[in-house]
Amino acid sequence: MNDLDAYIVAPIYYRVVRRCGTQWHFVKGESFYNPLNLPSMSLDDLFTSFGISMREAASQLRKINGGEEGFYLIDIMQKQYYYCGFHPSCVKDKLIELGIGTRERIT
Repeated sequence: MNDLDAYIVAPIYYRVVRRCGTQWHFVKGESFYNPLNLPSMSLDDLFTSFGISMREAASQLRKINGGEEGFYLIDIMQKQYYYCGFHPSCVKDKLIELGIGTRERIT
């Protein structure tokens, strides 16, 4: 999961989750936007600070796309859950769709 931690950068209240087989893997990632000026903390503490547990989030994710393998995105501040797709690049596409980030142009 270390490669994914370096690859995915999102606002602090967006968390990436990868479903592999029957396991949910919460990706730590890096944050580029922290409007609440939250200190660095564990994922468990981060979820708790927004009033949700990682277990509750996984339960909600199971309801999306039948809990199929792939990447999911959680807005833990607004309690919104999204299925992204099978590849890490799908997470970036979903973030752009949600108005976060831009596509890089190659000329």
